Amino acid sequence: MNNKYFKDFVLLAVVIVITGVLARFLSGGETLEEYAQKNSDATKNISTVAETESIIASTATEETKNAEISPVSEVTNSDKGSPSEKEITSAAASKEIASAEGTTVPKDADNAAMSFSSKEVKSTEASSVAEEPGGRIIYSEGFYYEPISNEIFGRISGISYPTDCSVPLDDLRYVVLQYVDFSGNDQTGEMICNKAIAKDIVEIFYELYISGYQIESIKLIDEFDGDDTSSMLANNTSCFNYRVVEGTTHLSKHALGMAIDLNPFYNPYITYNSDGTINISPKGSEAYADRAGNFPYKIDENDLAFKLFKQHDFTWGGNWNSVKDYQHFERSK
Repeated sequence: MNNKYFKDFVLLAVVIVITGVLARFLSGGETLEEYAQKNSDATKNISTVAETESIIASTATEETKNAEISPVSEVTNSDKGSPSEKEITSAAASKEIASAEGTTVPKDADNAAMSFSSKEVKSTEASSVAEEPGGRIIYSEGFYYEPISNEIFGRISGISYPTDCSVPLDDLRYVVLQYVDFSGNDQTGEMICNKAIAKDIVEIFYELYISGYQIESIKLIDEFDGDDTSSMLANNTSCFNYRVVEGTTHLSKHALGMAIDLNPFYNPYITYNSDGTINISPKGSEAYADRAGNFPYKIDENDLAFKLFKQHDFTWGGNWNSVKDYQHFERSK
């Protein structure tokens, strides 16, 4: 080998060795394989951290979405302690949502529900009809009707309910009413009517009572020995009385318990004779036969009683042509 080339080769080898030693020193003494292994682990750690942060961010985003779309719910204290952290968070989120939407979350939902419930209860009480054992139907305090008891039958038997009465006792009802008398005092009245109109009677007389409509007397006609004239003279309001129409042989609607005579002395019964004369009953009520006059307790089409009976499908004797029975309201069925 040429001596010149040998020297060049030795010099190149020395340079390579020195360069390798210097590179190892600058790299902290790691080999390329060690450096590659170390940097591979670091890369994995960095990737893991990035994935963890991504999961956390995703979870937070999901919770935020849920908070935004969840309905506002009431947070209540547990019987065992304070609300949980989840409940508090939900309540706070609900409050923020309500604020953002410009709405108000009720401070006490229970009170709101109670208020609504109270309105329902009041409405139910106003319209309810209670039935008690024995068949008594209570419309309101002091207003009820019931089947004819043995005690009531004992009072009417042989008088308004004679032995030849063709109306079954079960078709009749005993009615108790409150009314305002001519002195403005509250009184308790009683009458007997057909069961078909019993509910209508308590409804009509309840409205008259709360309106302060004055009625002089409401008693069973049996207290006047079943005498219709005596009852009218006493201005007594009554219903059932098994009798015929005055001056005829036909059964009256009163015989069926389907007619009411109201304040009869001030609203007389008038018949017209063929000779042009008239009969006014009861005697002494002639001053009230002229319906053009103004006087207390007059029933006409502007009268509250007229309007209430009409609403319940009663006809008024004041509208009849052949006779005028201003005290009389009846229903066919």
